[in-house]
Amino acid sequence: MSSNKTALITGCTEGGIGAALALAFLERGFHVFATARNPIKAESMKRDNLEILPLDVTSPDSIADCVKSVRSITGGRLDVLVNNAGVMLVAPMLDVSIPEAKEVYDVNVWGTLAVTQGFVPLLVETSGMVVNITSIAATLYVAWQGTYHSSKAAQLSMSEVLRIELEPLGVRVHSVLLGEVESNIYSNGPALEIPASSYYQQVRESIFDGAAGKFIIKTESAEVCARHVVSDVLNGQSGQIWRGGLAGIVKWANRLLPGWLFERYLNAHRGIYSFHPHRKAL
Repeated sequence: MSSNKTALITGCTEGGIGAALALAFLERGFHVFATARNPIKAESMKRDNLEILPLDVTSPDSIADCVKSVRSITGGRLDVLVNNAGVMLVAPMLDVSIPEAKEVYDVNVWGTLAVTQGFVPLLVETSGMVVNITSIAATLYVAWQGTYHSSKAAQLSMSEVLRIELEPLGVRVHSVLLGEVESNIYSNGPALEIPASSYYQQVRESIFDGAAGKFIIKTESAEVCARHVVSDVLNGQSGQIWRGGLAGIVKWANRLLPGWLFERYLNAHRGIYSFHPHRKAL
C-alpha cells in the first residue's frame, strides 16, 4: 500500500456517523479501513484508499481477524483507531431486559475496550491515537434511556483512564462527546416492548416517542460533525471534544445550571412528571 497514514473506524453502516468519519479521514489523505458487523451495509462507501472490512466488536475472533488483516496490509502499523460502534436501547429501568441491557454494554463499553486492546500494538508503532466516540448522554440523566446513558458514562470513564494509561506508550486518546447527529442509531437497537404489568403503561406513548427519537430538537448533519471531529483530533486539540447538535449547550448547562433544574428541563416532555402510577395489590 502507499505511505498514507491509516485510520480504522468501527460501526460504519451507511447513513451513520461512522461512515461520515471514514469519508472525512479519506478527505484528509488517509488510507481508511471502514468496518461493520455486516460489511454489505457499508459496500456503497468503497472507493480508492477506502477498504471495507468485517468487524463485530463483541467477537474476539472477529477482532483478531480484523487486526490480522490490517497488520498484513499496513506492515503492522495503524495511525488512528476510531471506536464508533454503538447501539441504543430505550426502556424504563424497571422493565428493561437484562440480557438486552448486557448486549448494549457489550457493544458500547466492552467492545470499545476489546478493539482498543487488539489494535494498540499497531498504534504504538506509529505513536498513533485512539478516538472514542461517546455521547453527551454520558453526562445526562434522562427517563427511559438509563441503559444507553449509563453505558456511555461507563465508556467515557474508561476512555479517560485509557488516556492516562496509554500516554506513556506514546498513544493519545481522545474522548468525543457527540450531541445530536443525523444517524440511524434509533433504528439499530432491539424493538421496544412495554409489558402489560409495567407501572408506566399510562405514559407508554411518551416512551415510544423517545425510542423513535422524537424528542431530538436540534441535529447536525453527520458529514459536518465528522469533519469537525477529524479536524479537532488531527489538529491536536486537548481535553474532551464536544461536537454535534446541543453539545455546546449541554456542556455549559452542566456547569452553570443547578442540577435539579436541568434535570427537570430534560425530562419535562417525557411523561415522568405527569402520570399517577396504579399501585398493584399485594
